[in-house]
Amino acid sequence: MSETEMTPAGEATVVPGGLEFPEGVEPTSLAEIPPEEIPLLPGEVRPHPTPFQYVMVGVVLVILTALEVTVSYLDGDIPNGLIIFLLLVMMVLKFTLVAAWYMHLRTDRPIFRRFFTVGAVAAIVLFSVVLSMLHVWAPHA
Repeated sequence: MSETEMTPAGEATVVPGGLEFPEGVEPTSLAEIPPEEIPLLPGEVRPHPTPFQYVMVGVVLVILTALEVTVSYLDGDIPNGLIIFLLLVMMVLKFTLVAAWYMHLRTDRPIFRRFFTVGAVAAIVLFSVVLSMLHVWAPHA
């Protein structure tokens, strides 16, 4: 929810509900406010990223995706173990960027980050256990 306040010039400024700007700061645009003075939403530890930061993270993700595609086509040039390692590193890096920036884990309370991390680690452990059990259950030829 948001409230609309009238500025002295008669222009309406949208202010997110429950947020108070520091004394003397006129919120004409969040881009004009220094990051240390941007009010935090309830439960945030740091302010949300700017649209430019979101675009830059998107550019990094596109570059990493292009690198992944390039590495996947390097079949005979480098050992398969190195290809798999490089793809896994890029996958983890992209996952971390998406979770931190687009899922807002870097601005949320630390408890949410911990819940997410514990869930991700538990899923990886469970997946690894099931994969290792497939070897035991698979019929030997």
